[in-house]
Amino acid sequence: MAGTTSRWIVKGENEMAKSKMICPRCGNEMNHHADKLIYSTERNVTAKIDPSLGGLIEETHNCPGCGAIASRIAE
Repeated sequence: MAGTTSRWIVKGENEMAKSKMICPRCGNEMNHHADKLIYSTERNVTAKIDPSLGGLIEETHNCPGCGAIASRIAE
């Protein structure tokens, strides 16, 4: 029986490796902490929804220097 690989897993690993988030408070490179799937029905957001997931992925990052937490929508 063959295994399957989710498109998100392959895409997600590449995205995390290429775009680090910089802390808005102190300028240090932030650590990727978690991902969250967000479902939305707002018209301005639905154009960005990944159809294979049915929503958007929000990344949460934390700063090892000052402890700040920030989030952004995954590209």
